Amino acid sequence: MNLFYLLAGKEEITNLLEPIMTLVGYVIWGIKIIVPIILIVVGMIELTKALINQDEKEIKSAQQKLVKKIIVAICIYLVVTLVSLIMTLIGTDEWKDYTKCALDPFSGECDVIPES
Repeated sequence: MNLFYLLAGKEEITNLLEPIMTLVGYVIWGIKIIVPIILIVVGMIELTKALINQDEKEIKSAQQKLVKKIIVAICIYLVVTLVSLIMTLIGTDEWKDYTKCALDPFSGECDVIPES
């Protein structure tokens, strides 16, 4: 038995957790997609500025920064993917619906707005 179900009814917890997990899904999507893209674009802008200035030391420094940002972007993507995989593997049947909302918030299967 889940502790949440002891404190409140199952229906109340379901109504509370679906919007929260969907919101978590949007945050995960943002971290997984938008953050690496921003890191890479900012690194490319820095490298372009260094190339325009044609300073050899500045170009080498910008290249190193770009490589570090790409590595950070890959790590962020892999960490989020690894956490999603672990959530899928260790989640119980009761939590499968909620993890589905967190892992794929755009699927349309999560009903964030309760029906009237």
